[in-house]
Amino acid sequence: MALLEKDIVQEPLQKFGQFLVTRGVVNEEAVINALNLQKERTLPIGKIALREKLLSVKQVFHILNEQGKNYNNGQQGKNYKLFGQIAVELGYLTEQDVRKLLEIQQKSRPLLGELLVEIGALSQHELERELAEYSRYVSAYI
Repeated sequence: MALLEKDIVQEPLQKFGQFLVTRGVVNEEAVINALNLQKERTLPIGKIALREKLLSVKQVFHILNEQGKNYNNGQQGKNYKLFGQIAVELGYLTEQDVRKLLEIQQKSRPLLGELLVEIGALSQHELERELAEYSRYVSAYI
């Protein structure tokens, strides 16, 4: 009986940090440190909305207050609402506005590889080599 493509179980596609750890290029601690640094340097969408003049300071604080109420009421799980969801529910932003803000946030987020170079876990040459390998890995996966 021949195997069909749907019968072949593939491993899930690894993210770049996982890929580097699996290959032994960096350790988990370095990836975690870089991810924490990435999180610290990523602007919240509320700040981006202020900068883009889509929200006022008062509106941002209202949204954060509502978000805090959800969190403090023990709704951190599946009922927890993100900033953008609350902003839309309150009528401050449209879903299109939120998508635009998330796109701006994504484009301004520092790249993991660059942060690994910055913290000394990789050289620029190693990063370029590993990005090429990762590109081949992703291409073969698709």
